[in-house]
Amino acid sequence: MVKGDIYLANIYFSDSSESKIRPILLLKENSYSDFLFLPLTTNLDVPGFKLDNTHLAEGLLPKTSIVVCERIGVIAKNLLTRKIAKLDITTQQQIITELINFITE
Repeated sequence: MVKGDIYLANIYFSDSSESKIRPILLLKENSYSDFLFLPLTTNLDVPGFKLDNTHLAEGLLPKTSIVVCERIGVIAKNLLTRKIAKLDITTQQQIITELINFITE
């Protein structure tokens, strides 16, 4: 589990009432052994970084997706289900740049 990996994860709704398996992009492991992440969505109308299989170093995405840079989250390692892909280095850098731009605007 490293930066740039795309995992399926058990994501809880904001009210913690239910959860759903969703794809996420891991950004960094923190000192608590949790991961900072960005969610992915197949709703192409959402602002973010458009991602398809040409951006991957390994694995496959079933559909073109958006990396939602406006919804950074933290997730415990035990909620990660399985790795499905890994971004190439160039795409990782582009997404980090977009995230930094969002935070500093």
